[in-house]
Amino acid sequence: MARSAGSAPPPAATTYRVRYALAGTAEVRQAEVTVLPGYSQEDDIPAILAARLTGRPADARRIVLLGVTEAQECVRPGARPA
Repeated sequence: MARSAGSAPPPAATTYRVRYALAGTAEVRQAEVTVLPGYSQEDDIPAILAARLTGRPADARRIVLLGVTEAQECVRPGARPA
């Protein structure tokens, strides 16, 4: 499907830093999750984490989100900026 001349390009992927716990545990974990427009959104973060941990996105109900912030892009020392 072609874009019309006046429409903006789709937004780029967004990476989030996520603090979460598994239901029934006290351990706080951290992860980075990237969502892709048209494929996933912020609401999908628990299912994405569950799929990584158990292989079953349906286990999302066991993920307790404690904090979600947009990751800031940074350049590592010695790396060349893109």
